[in-house]
Amino acid sequence: YDILVKGQFIVSKAGIEVMRKQGFGGDIVNIVSKNAVVAGPNNPGYGSAKAAQAHLTRLMAAELGADKIRVNTVNPDAVISDSNIWSGGWAEGRAKAYGVTVEELPAYYAKRTLLNEIILPDDIANACYAFVGGLLGKSTGNALNVDGGVGMGFYR
Repeated sequence: YDILVKGQFIVSKAGIEVMRKQGFGGDIVNIVSKNAVVAGPNNPGYGSAKAAQAHLTRLMAAELGADKIRVNTVNPDAVISDSNIWSGGWAEGRAKAYGVTVEELPAYYAKRTLLNEIILPDDIANACYAFVGGLLGKSTGNALNVDGGVGMGFYR
């Protein structure tokens, strides 16, 4: 919570201050997670922190529209490649929760998606660019799932 929720709040607060001084709006894109909307096994701390991040995004969007500051969310799932989240026993814990080995995790995550794809850092960067690159300049308070299609993570 200190890093994910409080950290997002503090960094956003500082960014908002700068954007308000500049006076021409801007974008905040929060990297949240599929876990903000999906209750997975053995994951209450991370999942509830991600849900708090998602709601903080919506609250900021509602508050900052008058300043032309857009606040959106990218919800990835299991970015295994080049990610430090898998260090410190996290991978072992996820593997145990799903009954697979650590080596099987990438394939396990890919197979549970509709597209059968492994999510890469570039996929998340592309989603962020979709929000800030000009095409979605009139979008705020939205979430873009980049998870290969995890049905449980669909918004209703």
